[in-house]
Amino acid sequence: MVFHTNCRWWRGDKPCRENRLCEGCSAFQPLGPRLLVIKLGARGDVLRTTPLIAGLRRAYPDAHLTWLTAPESTELLQGLPSLDRVLAWSLESAQELLARPFELLVCLDKEPWALGLAERIAAREKRGWGLAPDGTGTPRPFTPEAEYSLALGVSDELKFRRNLKTYPEIIFEAAGLQYRGEPYAFSLTDVDRQAARAFLKRNRVARGERLLGLFTGSGAAFANKSWTPDGFAALARRARRELKARVLLLGGPQERRLNARIRSLAKTPLLDTRGAHTLREFAGLLEACRVVVTGDTVALHLALAVKRPVVALFGPTVHQEIGVPAPGEKLVSPAGCAPCYRRECDKHPNCMEQLDAETVWQAVRRAWLGAA
Repeated sequence: MVFHTNCRWWRGDKPCRENRLCEGCSAFQPLGPRLLVIKLGARGDVLRTTPLIAGLRRAYPDAHLTWLTAPESTELLQGLPSLDRVLAWSLESAQELLARPFELLVCLDKEPWALGLAERIAAREKRGWGLAPDGTGTPRPFTPEAEYSLALGVSDELKFRRNLKTYPEIIFEAAGLQYRGEPYAFSLTDVDRQAARAFLKRNRVARGERLLGLFTGSGAAFANKSWTPDGFAALARRARRELKARVLLLGGPQERRLNARIRSLAKTPLLDTRGAHTLREFAGLLEACRVVVTGDTVALHLALAVKRPVVALFGPTVHQEIGVPAPGEKLVSPAGCAPCYRRECDKHPNCMEQLDAETVWQAVRRAWLGAA
């Protein structure tokens, strides 16, 4: 009996899409070279790594492409036709990968367990980073092309002041590929859009009503990534009055208290989404917005992925690595100590407090009119 285990449709434990035995099957398609991307990281980092998929497809059009990521990031990669398989990090998935040879492995994660796995997986060629052989548990570049991306992590002067490359340019270089402006890869489904539409309908938002989305949070990784409640409240009032916009306060459960405060300060009707949505439904809400205002968060990358104009506010993190296409804009704090990537800050005013409300308003107005 013949089994085409190297067929793209072969599953082994279940019938393939043809639901027939292999011998004589006209649907046989060889897998081609097997490629593996290892990128766990925060969800925003995973999302901004997705341009690499198109780069790999350009270099290896017939490849079978697998992506290993953190469990909470798998939904970001769902439904992408250019990805053959998405694996969630686990002991089981690691054991499977150790038993499968690959043509090319690209590791863009610096966690020791990811680096160690990258070292042990059998691959004809490896790019990105692996685990240093000196027992320190630290990363090493697999190739000279990955040295620059590694240097950015160990030199604040290089990362904060001298680097002019965007994140996609950096990771393409580490992967030995040429960056050609590939966009984020994200598949927003009709189900996601319908869920977002249903939420807006329940809250009496008419179809076609013009929405300004304000993502007010920042996460817990770095201090002061969020703009001020007073700033958001003032921006919401002007948007309501001068742009006739319906303002959405976006965020997850951790932003509920902050958004309640902004509603109180704004003294104008705002729609607080209260974090009552999945990540993909949240992406649907972002797509429904005419313009999105956010700090350096996963909302920034999701908004870019669904092609919404973004006014992005930067303080403690670097802005150079993130491209924001027109009519969106990047606004960078004038604070002399920024960026710093500090987890705590006792400066007053801090870097985000130094972003002027009038400057933010004018950027939002330009993006709003430019999106018409």
